[in-house]
Amino acid sequence: MDGKMGKSLRVLIIDDSKDDTLLVLRELKNSGYDPIFERVDTAQDLIDALKKQPWDIVISDYVMPQFDGLSALELVQKTGRDLPFIIVSGKIGEDTAVKAMKNGAYDYIMKTNLTRLGPAIERGLNEACIRRERKLAIEQARTLSSRLLEVQEEERRNIARELHDQIGQSLTALKLMLTKAMHTTGSDTGPVLNEAQSVVSELIQQVREMALK
Repeated sequence: MDGKMGKSLRVLIIDDSKDDTLLVLRELKNSGYDPIFERVDTAQDLIDALKKQPWDIVISDYVMPQFDGLSALELVQKTGRDLPFIIVSGKIGEDTAVKAMKNGAYDYIMKTNLTRLGPAIERGLNEACIRRERKLAIEQARTLSSRLLEVQEEERRNIARELHDQIGQSLTALKLMLTKAMHTTGSDTGPVLNEAQSVVSELIQQVREMALK
């Protein structure tokens, strides 16, 4: 390393071995990271650490005296956080590794091949970032859609009020005029029908204005 500060990485390490943890930290530094870490090896310590602060990634041993990798993975998943979970173990068979991946582990790496750790972390962080951005975009689209529905509903209410207040009153007046005309004879019907025609013209104009809004 050339002494330059690496990329900050908040890493939660689940391992009962301090020596193995030091090997992982050294590999992280060799990969260009400046790790801020905490090591835990029990379920309760893991729960407490997850509550304590946000983490970027979880690196877990698979076999420990009081704990195991799959149980740790399940506890992390229960928090609802989208954290890449990488198993680093010297005692994990292929079948077990496949099972862990199916359960949600991002990757598994043998302790004898730690050079894979840096690239695996980078991929995991990038994919988690993409998922967060996609989730945010979906939430924003839902919010926009909900707001659009609210605006449409408010517009429908406004139109209903206008129909009731303006068009409804004009139609009522027109009905009264036509009723009066039906009971009027001779030349007296002319003024009533002219007034009714004027109301019809106003109605047509009001409907046109509402349609253009």
